Amino acid sequence: MNQCTDLTIDDFKDKFEMEGNWLDVLAVVAGKGKEKLTRAMTQTQPSTKRETYDIDDHGEASAASTSKQRKCNLRPLLPEEFEKVIEEMARGKILTPATLVIQKCLFDTDLRPSHNMSSIPMNQIIRHDFLTDGEKRYLYTDPSMKKKKKKKIVKKKHIEVKMIEPSLELETVKISRWDMLKSNGGKTSSSYVIDGKWSPIVRRNNLRKDMQVQLWSFRVDQDLCFALVPLQP
Repeated sequence: MNQCTDLTIDDFKDKFEMEGNWLDVLAVVAGKGKEKLTRAMTQTQPSTKRETYDIDDHGEASAASTSKQRKCNLRPLLPEEFEKVIEEMARGKILTPATLVIQKCLFDTDLRPSHNMSSIPMNQIIRHDFLTDGEKRYLYTDPSMKKKKKKKIVKKKHIEVKMIEPSLELETVKISRWDMLKSNGGKTSSSYVIDGKWSPIVRRNNLRKDMQVQLWSFRVDQDLCFALVPLQP
């Protein structure tokens, strides 16, 4: 006889917190024991809860440490109305999915008609691969050209790009690369610049100072295109 013979029906009742006669108890003892064992094992297993992530000021994801931090979507979504315009543009053509290039606040320099341009600072770009290696080489300005021309800004060639405005209208703009010489040791500050018909876009879409906008890129038959998306305040 093993040790189990020393147990009584009352022992089973107490152990499994049951009421009833001994037949009822024996009928469910096996199931109750399995249920409790499964519950105990579940409690010892590591949690599979997903971590919540924040985007810091440098655009890097880190585990959330406080509920006061602003929660952001790691994969921002292009608004549906812009997706529909892109689908129309790409009908019967090869489409490369849209990716977020930069999210920025509009400043006075982005809005002045006399400037007619909006900057894309390289240190704020989220996806540098929105340009191909060939396009980067084409837009690059040789630093020796600045010394020869003795200018702080040397503007090189541009690429014409179709842009979807916030109004969902299409306009053709230009993207160039500007390299600005700094006074400290001849270092440069580099940005891409959208110009051409930028001022009409500002005027037609009532763009204002301190507005947050996103610039998305996509390709239709390998041709670079942009979408300018205003964010709700």
